[in-house]
Amino acid sequence: MKKIPDFIYEKKNQVAMVIFVPLFILAFFLLYQPFNFNDVEVSIFTRLGASEEVAKNLILVSMILIGFAVILISRIAMSITGKRHAFTYRSYIIWVACEILVMVFIYAIIQYTANSTVPSSFQETFKKLLGRTILVLLIPYVLCYIYFILQDKVKELKNIRKKLEEDENALQKAYVQIHDEHGEMRLSIRRENLILIESADNYIEVWYLNNGQIKKSLIRNTLMRVAKELEPLNIRRCHRSYIVNLEHIKVLRREKEGVFIDMGIEGVPEIPISKTYSSEISNWITQF
Repeated sequence: MKKIPDFIYEKKNQVAMVIFVPLFILAFFLLYQPFNFNDVEVSIFTRLGASEEVAKNLILVSMILIGFAVILISRIAMSITGKRHAFTYRSYIIWVACEILVMVFIYAIIQYTANSTVPSSFQETFKKLLGRTILVLLIPYVLCYIYFILQDKVKELKNIRKKLEEDENALQKAYVQIHDEHGEMRLSIRRENLILIESADNYIEVWYLNNGQIKKSLIRNTLMRVAKELEPLNIRRCHRSYIVNLEHIKVLRREKEGVFIDMGIEGVPEIPISKTYSSEISNWITQF
């Protein structure tokens, strides 16, 4: 037998049901009065020491409180039981049915005891109240379950959206997109495959690896604009004519002419580092 969804056991849903169902019953009683108190013997109200109207309200409140107590105790017991043994749909329906039967039994005792002038038996009173109670409880129970299902679906959609956003961010970090001067994407490569970007007048020349081979792609754009776009990806400018993928740096070598980057890739020339960017590149090497 299939198990009921886990969200049925959630504490907030159980609390919501315990609060909503009695409030709905109260509103339903005030509007419809499914339990007819008009036939209750007047002497009963006299013995209560209150007027007939006040006595009816007292009985109504007591029935609401009884319903609240039954649902509260039932849901607490359900939460405890659910932690030990998972409910199937069948066992859950039986539990709810018992919950309703207990309420009907208590209501029947109250009405049968108070309504002594009506010759109906306790069994007849119970049957009559059973139908009315099911009618009263059916609406709030169904509304609660519909709300719980919708709430769970909204939660699932949020998790899916969050997962998609995480995947999109991971994909964006995994790939480097190079745009032209009009903002159109011209090249998309995995970040680890990008080696360097070289300035070529009004163009940039992108050096990258494809199947282990060095490839070059010429794109119309400025090195300054591309450098700003790629800065969050640890792809930084090291010279007025070069942008390098810092993750490919193997050696920093200082010579008389200045500091040079050795990428450790055959066919890739040594890249000079100008004084403007030397401290930034050195700090990155120190940290990583």
